[in-house]
Amino acid sequence: MSAARRCDARAAPLPRFAASCAPLLLAGAAIGNATGGAGATAPTIVSVGDGPAGVATGFSVSPGRVVTVAHIVDGGAIAVRGADGIARRGVVVRRDDTLDLALLAVPGLRSAPSFPRAGTHLLVRRDGAVTSLPARVARRITARIGIARRPALELAATAAAGDSGAPVLSGGRLTGIVFARSRERAGVAYAVDAGVLSRFLR
Repeated sequence: MSAARRCDARAAPLPRFAASCAPLLLAGAAIGNATGGAGATAPTIVSVGDGPAGVATGFSVSPGRVVTVAHIVDGGAIAVRGADGIARRGVVVRRDDTLDLALLAVPGLRSAPSFPRAGTHLLVRRDGAVTSLPARVARRITARIGIARRPALELAATAAAGDSGAPVLSGGRLTGIVFARSRERAGVAYAVDAGVLSRFLR
């Protein structure tokens, strides 16, 4: 039976986010594509935080509800901008610091056009526009941040500051939520395994 890698991740001061993962070898081959995860249909991609560019990314899970990372919210209201660029007041409905996930209520958020479903990619919001970035799920890991542990995915993807909270889609299905990028390895990012999302949203 394959065992998960253990990843020691350290968050850099915001708005930069990063992870440092020292490889611990295990049995089993790396996976090329995620096969499980919660379903997602054309999520609306938003920026979350102060300023036009925001400090993180988020995505809709239902009308007026957005998932992002917990490390950029403080429990109060936060600005959320969608396709129309209008700053709307997002209020934290639920937060889980162990999983690094937050659910926001954003009344009046408008839906955005869908994206192609082929392949694996990140949907990020940069400079007011949504961009699809190619990605590959390298392997499943257990990410350890301090004393917290979370099921996660190691990605071959070029994530940037502000992409934390971006959804990872594979064949039109949500497979992860980006929470960090590697400080030490270029082109490596980390995502919370989307298998935990349904439990978080209950």
